[in-house]
Amino acid sequence: DRLGTTGWVGATLALLFGEAFDQASGRQAGIDRLMEYFLILLLRFMVSKGLIGHGVLAALADARLAKAIFAMHESPAQEWTLETLAQQAGMSRARFAAHFRAVVGTTPLDYLTDWRISVAQSLLKRGQAFKMIAPQVGYSSPVALNRVFMKRIGQTPLEWLAAQKTLPAPSH
Repeated sequence: DRLGTTGWVGATLALLFGEAFDQASGRQAGIDRLMEYFLILLLRFMVSKGLIGHGVLAALADARLAKAIFAMHESPAQEWTLETLAQQAGMSRARFAAHFRAVVGTTPLDYLTDWRISVAQSLLKRGQAFKMIAPQVGYSSPVALNRVFMKRIGQTPLEWLAAQKTLPAPSH
């Protein structure tokens, strides 16, 4: 089955083009939502056909690695170790570490650190106080989070947040 010829993909494309050439109210909102859904379908197709062989999307297509990634995403504050992540995946520690790195392109704990920083950035953008964010993303203190943030991003969290506020808003 080729992409777009039958099923949900074809139906979604038909709706998308219908919205694109219609002048009905809410047109842009409809196009935006249909485009998001189309991208989900496209990613599902690519994963199912083995077209994504490397990175987080490929790891999410691997049932064992997906369990560990979902666990990290659901509980970034948990004190994850290589051993506990391997248990989530139902694999030995060594096999999990090697397989994760081969598929994702980074170590499991580096991925976890990047995820935690990403969550911290999101919480900062929402206006949460920095001192309250550290325990939510698995750091014992704001000083510890600040140190990791600086190492990964090259700015303190407050410098990063200030820079975000000076960026122009995306136009629609």
